[in-house]
Amino acid sequence: MKRIIAFILILILILPNCIKAKEFNLSPKELVDMANKEIINLGLFGEEYFSKDFNIAGKPLSENEHLRGYRNYIVYGEPHGDFRENRYRYLGYTMMDAEFTNYLFPNDVTSKTGLWNRNWIEMPLNNSLTMNRKELISELDTFDNHPIYEESIRLGLKLISRKNPDGSLLDFPDDKIAERQWHKYVHIYQPPTSVSWGCGIMFHNDGKNYLTVPLSPEGLRGDLSVQFEEIPSSVAAGKKVQVLVQVKSTFKRDLTEADGSAPEFKWEITDKATNKPVPSVKYYGYVEKDTGKIELSANGETALFAEFEMPEHEVNIKFEINKEGVNPAETYLDNNVLNAVITPAIKINTFGDIELDYNILSRKVNFPLADGRAITAKLSAPSGRLTGNAWGTLNIYNDSVNLFRGFENQTIKVNEPAGTIIKYPEINTTIHRKDATYDSNSNSYDNPMERKWLDGPAVKTAVGAISFGGRAYANYIYTVTRTNEDGSTYTETRTGITSADFDSGTDTKNITTRIYNGKPVIPAKTFENKIENNTPNYLIKNLWWTSEPYELDVVRWMCHQDVDGSLYGWTAVPGRYKRTFTQQNSAIIKWNVLSTMENEYKRSREAARSMDYRKSEYDKAVFASDIIFKNVDYPIKSGYYLNPTGTYTFTVETITYKPTNDETEDHKELVEAVINSFRYETDLMYINSNNQPVNLQNELLTKSGNSYARRPAALTAKDPTGVDGVKMLYVEKTNYTRDYEELKHSEKSGEYTHEYFKAILEGYEESGTLESRDKYKYREYIKDGQKIYKITEKTTVTIKINPENRKLYTYINMPDGKYTVAAWIGDIALSEANSEFKKLGTLKGIYNFDTIEVTVKGNLYDDQNPVIGR
Repeated sequence: MKRIIAFILILILILPNCIKAKEFNLSPKELVDMANKEIINLGLFGEEYFSKDFNIAGKPLSENEHLRGYRNYIVYGEPHGDFRENRYRYLGYTMMDAEFTNYLFPNDVTSKTGLWNRNWIEMPLNNSLTMNRKELISELDTFDNHPIYEESIRLGLKLISRKNPDGSLLDFPDDKIAERQWHKYVHIYQPPTSVSWGCGIMFHNDGKNYLTVPLSPEGLRGDLSVQFEEIPSSVAAGKKVQVLVQVKSTFKRDLTEADGSAPEFKWEITDKATNKPVPSVKYYGYVEKDTGKIELSANGETALFAEFEMPEHEVNIKFEINKEGVNPAETYLDNNVLNAVITPAIKINTFGDIELDYNILSRKVNFPLADGRAITAKLSAPSGRLTGNAWGTLNIYNDSVNLFRGFENQTIKVNEPAGTIIKYPEINTTIHRKDATYDSNSNSYDNPMERKWLDGPAVKTAVGAISFGGRAYANYIYTVTRTNEDGSTYTETRTGITSADFDSGTDTKNITTRIYNGKPVIPAKTFENKIENNTPNYLIKNLWWTSEPYELDVVRWMCHQDVDGSLYGWTAVPGRYKRTFTQQNSAIIKWNVLSTMENEYKRSREAARSMDYRKSEYDKAVFASDIIFKNVDYPIKSGYYLNPTGTYTFTVETITYKPTNDETEDHKELVEAVINSFRYETDLMYINSNNQPVNLQNELLTKSGNSYARRPAALTAKDPTGVDGVKMLYVEKTNYTRDYEELKHSEKSGEYTHEYFKAILEGYEESGTLESRDKYKYREYIKDGQKIYKITEKTTVTIKINPENRKLYTYINMPDGKYTVAAWIGDIALSEANSEFKKLGTLKGIYNFDTIEVTVKGNLYDDQNPVIGR
């Protein structure tokens, strides 16, 4: 029994909240063009299958407006057949002139059971049970047995299926329809396309019964979907932004420009603040521009990229493909559009100051990065919601590794619930004076520890920078509506990855180092350089002179500064300048006569005056006893002896300052100079053992007329010999004493240092430089191991003239007259000395130290009272 099954209602299986594709309101000829291209593109037919004019039997292409829109039938001729409920059984004819069933014609099936399990006949056009059926006469198998039509057939079967009272399908329920490959049982009168319906027929009951089947275009339609790949939520202004869009196709055919099925796409990347396109966007991928058509292979996918520099405002990203859902035909369009907003990560540039004071070698510092501002990465889902923990890193870079010591590049990991990620990094580093004052041009720096000093007072500024930035990532989940092959939709949960840049920037520190390494010269103390009583005849001479300069190494104390500002690690570091020690040297020279010539000759003189002629009384000289000489001090007659005599003494006491406590050359040299300044001088004439007239030093006298000329001579320490070369002057050094006192000092702060040192060191009131301590935190100390002594030396010298009382006989023909015998002190040319007192010039002598005048009258031959013979 022939059963013709028609369906009452075509269900539009589109969810209410979905975007519906624009109805394909195409003209029949436009529809024919699109269908032909699709059939050829699918490789089902080598040329245009449908005619835009007539079918194979000459019936014209129907222009019936009721066959347009979502129905989109390609039929030829006129509707015909039974007419019921205002509908014809047939809409017209196929291209091969088979009758095209109207599926809206009322259903006349009476069976109470479903049709799914009938004994359907495979490949009916070639099966002996059906091949001779009139429905198949003159038919070809051009489109039979193609799996591509399986879904169109199933959709058609569902559409004509009757329903159970509960609304479920009776004839072809979902679970049963999936058990058979229906394309093997249906002969296709007219192939469906994604834009037009087709129809077919299948047989059962040994070919006695048949069922006409509508072939839904939904079965050949696919879906285009787009999604972001790792779309960033925020990016730092100025950085490159890459947006990747993945385009996927579920169409079973290639979508190409050649057949006109390549979908159109469009990028819109705009500055949200101005609503103007972001400049200089670069596009990569299949099409390297912001709009155009893109080709996709069957069930294929491709990617498009956009790259631009992030502005300082939010950026709207919009991408759409096949906006109208027409080319190719799509039912669901929600997943054809992507929207996202990328926000600029904040640029945080901060500045601060760090100071190293005058006495700081290094400073530990701790500071919150970016002045403690929140460094944020704002993660947001382009759609759906964030899920799970975020990951990524905030990277901190030491851009001044030669300045910020001990601080390595840091990576702060992100592992907290996705959302707004906030970090507050702390920086710990140490800044050294050497680094903060380094000048690469001159390769100089300030570091007294290494004996490297810069001039001061000065301020040296270095700039250190720590930069930061990074990115956080998070997963987000979102749902998309997908289209089944039968045109129905379903939701699918997907995951994506989004990212957000951390606020980035640079924390710049101006590091100021204060420099002071002392004065090159400390104003020297003025000491006296003079001789008191430096006129003839003063027995006491006071000498004052500035000591030799001694350069002394000094230290200063510097330290390190801890994070809390406390000072530690105090260290004695070398001072830049040596300090010169000088002090007031002095000497006292005291002359004294222990036994004058008057005293020495007194016994002999008194014997002569009293006419005592005992020989024993004339121990030193024979003075004339004539009454006329009674009131003459020292009268003699030539030819008698007059022995040189006298005892003299002096003391030299010096105070000097020396680096050792040994006997000083100053004292020695001064004592020797004073000794050598002594003179015992006379112009008397003597006779030597050869009976030659000579002076005191045995020098022959020269004749002057009938007599001899006077020739004064003196005994000295350097030439102490007299007549006949006999030593007459003796020098005795006695009672040399030396005391010394070390001037105490310590390089340790707070310990005792002698005021004399303070007077040459910087940072003390005694040197007039206390301001250096108060203003520059600079004070010097004598480095340990160096010594200065105050040395007091005293020497007593006794000079004896003729201590053995050797007799010296005067020349018998010595002319009468006045003669002088004098012990005196000559001038000392201190400028010829080696010691520092040489600056004093000439030390004046004592000219009238011990002097007598000898009166010569006659000779021993005319002595009226001869007592002592030659």
